[in-house]
Amino acid sequence: MDMFSFLPDHLLVIILSFLAFQEAARTSVLSRRWQNIWRQTRNIEFNERFFSYIGADDEARRIDFVNFVQNWTDNYQPSVLDRVCITFSRPGNFLVLVEDCIRFAVTRGVKVLGLDFSDPSWNDELLELGNYPEPAYVLPQFVYQHGVLESLTLSSCNFNLPEIINFHLLKHLALGWIELPLRTLSVLLHNFPLLESLSVKNCWNTDGLQVGGQNLRLRSLVVEKFIMSENPWIEIEAPYLRYLKYSGTMAVFDIEAGELEEAYLDFGLEYEGNEGMGDLLYQLLHQLPVRTLTVCTYMLQVLPLELISNGVTPVFGVAKLTLRTAMLSCEQKGVKYLLRSCPVLQALTIQIVPQRLVDLDEGQPDDVGHVWTPNAPEYHCINQTLRVVQVKGYTGTRHEIGFLKYLFCRGRVLEKLHISIGEELLNQRSMAENRQLVIQTFQGLRRASNNLRINTYGR
Repeated sequence: MDMFSFLPDHLLVIILSFLAFQEAARTSVLSRRWQNIWRQTRNIEFNERFFSYIGADDEARRIDFVNFVQNWTDNYQPSVLDRVCITFSRPGNFLVLVEDCIRFAVTRGVKVLGLDFSDPSWNDELLELGNYPEPAYVLPQFVYQHGVLESLTLSSCNFNLPEIINFHLLKHLALGWIELPLRTLSVLLHNFPLLESLSVKNCWNTDGLQVGGQNLRLRSLVVEKFIMSENPWIEIEAPYLRYLKYSGTMAVFDIEAGELEEAYLDFGLEYEGNEGMGDLLYQLLHQLPVRTLTVCTYMLQVLPLELISNGVTPVFGVAKLTLRTAMLSCEQKGVKYLLRSCPVLQALTIQIVPQRLVDLDEGQPDDVGHVWTPNAPEYHCINQTLRVVQVKGYTGTRHEIGFLKYLFCRGRVLEKLHISIGEELLNQRSMAENRQLVIQTFQGLRRASNNLRINTYGR
């Protein structure tokens, strides 16, 4: 008999409420006693995408989802809820049901509320073409009186600006698939004094993005695919900001965040690059006093074009670096640029991603063959500080193999080399065969570090 068998039901409910809704539901098969305990969880997620049955048409799935939600809300007994999330696209024919669900959450004192009415078919192309979808829902008036909310997520859900500022206890705010004018964001930040995290995804305006305000306590800022004017600019003044993620088009950045620890940068919506773009990237990196940095393939291809440094090696204090790359020939200058610019680097992650070529003004560089040869330049971090390297999604391309050999022969203080085999190779041959191929990569080579351990694994 396990220790949970001795616990009363109300304690089991508390434990289950820490689990994701789907995980809590799976406990119903454990025994007869567990069959209905999960139905008292205080962490509820009504998500139509959970009803993606193979072979069922879209309308049948929606009807099953609607019936499930109605049955659940009609029979739910506890009087208190911690978290309720509703994910339901195209809710137009079910507005009464949606409002009843929200009222169900509010009347039980919910503190974390998520409302996502976006359509799964909406994509980047929709935003790039300027075909901005209208919000599918409007936040009901009675919600604004629920002043105990600490976390609010609204996707394709419009709101009343003068009313929403009543949420003075709000610590986490996420907005998606709506127009977000500069003034709206400014009012929100000014009236949410306890706000610690802000997420803005798939939003747009004709101005720019300004994040700042008197006594701003923001610690986490996520901006993903935010579409602005033809001359986009982003201004961030957040003295306590620790984490910044930006994904979108290139912009002019003005960032003051003295306590920033980690930054994730992805310019996947940009297709062209030139010296001016390289200069903007150079200036951006010099505004980020981070120890942990993630960069994308666009940066690896465009950053080496910068002219500001006049050939003088820039120095960044990055200790943990992640390169999202396909390890193409056109990315290798960028890899070298960052290795040269991060003299205190301790951990490096190579995340293999799909190939993507940037249209450069000067054209793509010629394929010079093997880049990471025994005669390749030495870098201070490789010789003196780099201890852990991880390759995720390894595909065994020429530059991947060459770089691994280079690390093996030059990494004097390297202790761990983790190689995660990618899906493509796993589908071609067994894990044992892939592991043997990796071992053969280093045969005949002299390792620079006697402490190096190589670990190869699959999924």
